[in-house]
Amino acid sequence: MIKKYTYLLFLLVPLCSFAQKDTLIALGVNSKIIVESYKESHGLPSLLRAPISAVHKKKAVSLPFFDDFTQHYFYPDAAKWEDNYVFINSNYAINPISYGVATFDGLDSLGYPYDFNNSTSYGVADYLTSVSIDLSSITDSVFLSFFFQPQGNGNRPETKDSLVLEFYQPTDSTWTSQWNVSGSATSPFERVMIPVDTAYHKTDFKFRFKNYATLSGNVDHWNLDYIYLNDNRSYDDTVLYDVTLTGNYYNFLTEFSAMPWQHYIVDTINAMTSAIDVEYKNNYSTPFAVFYKYQIIEENGTGSVIETYPSTTSSKNVNGYSSLIEPQAVYNLPANDFYFPVDDTAQSKVFQIKNYFDLNAFIDDHQENDTVISYQVFGNDYAYDDGSAEVGYGVQGIGAKLAHQFNFKKSDTLTAFKIYFSPITNNLSAKTFKLTVWNSLSPENIIYQQNAYYSPTYSLTNEFLYYLLDYPLYLTAGTYYIGWEKISEDFLNVGWDLNNNNSGRVFFNTSGVWQNPTTQPGSLMLRPVFGAYPEPIVGIYNPESKNDEITVYPNPVKNTIYYQTELAYTIELFDVYGKIVRSFHSSKQGTIDVSQLEVGLYFLRFSNENSVNTKKIIISK
Repeated sequence: MIKKYTYLLFLLVPLCSFAQKDTLIALGVNSKIIVESYKESHGLPSLLRAPISAVHKKKAVSLPFFDDFTQHYFYPDAAKWEDNYVFINSNYAINPISYGVATFDGLDSLGYPYDFNNSTSYGVADYLTSVSIDLSSITDSVFLSFFFQPQGNGNRPETKDSLVLEFYQPTDSTWTSQWNVSGSATSPFERVMIPVDTAYHKTDFKFRFKNYATLSGNVDHWNLDYIYLNDNRSYDDTVLYDVTLTGNYYNFLTEFSAMPWQHYIVDTINAMTSAIDVEYKNNYSTPFAVFYKYQIIEENGTGSVIETYPSTTSSKNVNGYSSLIEPQAVYNLPANDFYFPVDDTAQSKVFQIKNYFDLNAFIDDHQENDTVISYQVFGNDYAYDDGSAEVGYGVQGIGAKLAHQFNFKKSDTLTAFKIYFSPITNNLSAKTFKLTVWNSLSPENIIYQQNAYYSPTYSLTNEFLYYLLDYPLYLTAGTYYIGWEKISEDFLNVGWDLNNNNSGRVFFNTSGVWQNPTTQPGSLMLRPVFGAYPEPIVGIYNPESKNDEITVYPNPVKNTIYYQTELAYTIELFDVYGKIVRSFHSSKQGTIDVSQLEVGLYFLRFSNENSVNTKKIIISK
């Protein structure tokens, strides 16, 4: 589904309880898909799906049919699947068969809950439907095999939840259940073999998976992998001649996952990790020698190859039905001495990381999962997370404080926080908090606190939104804590990345004592931003304007937005890239024509000398 990184929906069973005032919560919307959906609708390069011709879409495919979801797109491959509801990713599965899985949950194809108004709503959620497959000329046994896993790194599907497989009968256009499994706690991937009866050997055979789930959030997860349909098979056809990579996130920095380029070049060598751990999985019984390498490519993968490691042939044996985690040297003398080369003139850099291997002369059925791509980004922020939120972290209580520790490598000007908030069932956009910066928690010493208030904004741009400081804050190099003090009682939940553990750098204070949630590994999706002021796209709450009502409807909208206010404002309509597409001074009521705008996510900002208020608008034709 467009999924999945996410609105926080409701307080399900927390993965862990650090205290009564802070907790982890299942997520409720997928921000990555929202952003990529907008790009796609505007004809921009998108990670949603690989391009495919209309002719190819209409043509029934022949056997064999195979997909292990080894791709760099969030949507299923349109050459194989008819719908876009499941989320293709490498974050939710635990020990997958190969890199990439299809994840089922309670979010629709736009990454929103199927039913955002009812936290107990339940029913069929996602579908994964194959394109038409021509079985009309089959003369021997046809079997469909696949691997499934409940929960993984996500939310546990309850006993009443289920994953279902159905076959389509072209003769009478009906779907018939062939297999199902009830929800349970996470377990290793399990293989299923299903025969395809001769009654289904038609020109337009299809199969589909669907899940029954709570429809109000990113919950009740199932992971599906390695789907294979072919003839001349049997129940004993379980051999996989395949050695694969199982992940695509490789961080070459030792402390952070991202940092400003000008901060990185202060001490390049000490910023580098000694090695990256690359996992290879042998799905066959015989050991294989894996000949492995990685490359670093400049300019987001379009420039020169600046590193190939190892420079000579290198291999390791991967035992049958086993995984090998091989540390590959980055800056670790004498094995290797790589660091990203210094460029004093640049303000940002993006490097492509390509990991790949071959088996020399050995059999390898699916070579597409022998190469994975990731990126090392040097922008304007520091980060510990990998950009994926499997759950959310929240602190509760009036006056509660949350602080995230960073060791800044260069004296620079802090201008904003990038935060990924995830909404719960009750809309918390009217709740308030103050951005805060400390240079010490013991004793506590605040060096900056916002004068007005911010409220959580759930519209998502590149997964994070900018929350600007009242004024630029110059900080000398050293250790600081960024976060906020809450003005409201409710949880303000931030994305929590389960794939990187930096929980020792997260602190909360609900009763006058700073504590640390070290029992739950993870990373908080809260990032400090340095340099020039970014364009603000979130609103500041000002007490002087708290009685002013701003009404905007309908939402979603097709052609005309109606608004009504008690005060006069300048009105600006932004797209998700911060570009103003409409701007004018308002009367206290009026209309905005959006009939000529592309579908997608927009922000409607009302501003005057006393306040700024931002509304999220979805244009849907």
